[in-house]
Amino acid sequence: MSSLKNIVWVGTGKVGLPLLEKVIATGNYNIRLLLRNPLSTYSGLPQGLSSIHQVDYTDQKSLADYLRGQDAVIVFTSFLPGNGLDTKHIALVNAAIDAGVKYFIPSEWALDTAGIMGSTVDRHGPTLPTDIVLAPKRVSHNYLLCRAAEGKIRFAVVYPGVIFENGFKTGILGFDFAARTAMLPDNGINPFPASTLSTISKVIISLFANPSLISNRFYHVADGVLTQQEILQVIEKESGASWMRNSYSTQTVRSNAVENIAKGVYGRKEFVESLMTPFFGGLQVFTKVDNEKLGITYGEVDLREEVARVVRPQLQ
Repeated sequence: MSSLKNIVWVGTGKVGLPLLEKVIATGNYNIRLLLRNPLSTYSGLPQGLSSIHQVDYTDQKSLADYLRGQDAVIVFTSFLPGNGLDTKHIALVNAAIDAGVKYFIPSEWALDTAGIMGSTVDRHGPTLPTDIVLAPKRVSHNYLLCRAAEGKIRFAVVYPGVIFENGFKTGILGFDFAARTAMLPDNGINPFPASTLSTISKVIISLFANPSLISNRFYHVADGVLTQQEILQVIEKESGASWMRNSYSTQTVRSNAVENIAKGVYGRKEFVESLMTPFFGGLQVFTKVDNEKLGITYGEVDLREEVARVVRPQLQ
């Protein structure tokens, strides 16, 4: 099949919106945007969309109508507890099948929640344990795998590691620019894979341009590997001053969060803290990346230069 042109884009959060802007800027796609809330509650939506619609995920018929005639669905649904990532994915997959849409890219855009990098070379064997936090993504994976096995849809999951710019925006990287304080997990020495929004947009465009790549598989991409110590070194050089440093144990934070979840306490705090070890415990450096398959050159982006670029406005 030739390149995909008619795209259904679901979600405009901290990841979805900047990527949407980059993809629209190419001028190569007709993008139909689906939103959960009334359109009046959204601001800053980009120009150049073919249409915008508020959708009800429980209304399968109308959802399928919005997808009819489209080539692919790409999703940026929040993973936070209570946001129904799994039920939304199932509704969208079913609607896509009913509407005859052939390609689906689910909402991942993070570390390897399927645990493929922890498996053997042929991708069988040990993997991450399923738990309450990871379950919605596992449900989404498994449902897509089931429908793909029936030949009803084709999908691609993208794992870009830590999304670089968003790590600063959300505070998950642990740098407080107002107080000039760094909260360093395990002293900030553990490496983690990271990708810039620009690189992720190129991955998306590559998938749209080469739909044969949307082949029921999980892709791992990264611009490179960082540690929080390395980020702090760049920040201190740019600011011309030493920052206060505090350290915490990722294992202790995660254990406390898992203990709370076992007691029935599961909110944003437990969600974030349960992911500290997978994110920053040194467990998720990809042993193999798929950059080349997707037309991305590993290491072409200098992440330390990107740190300087991102933090300069905040230091001013």
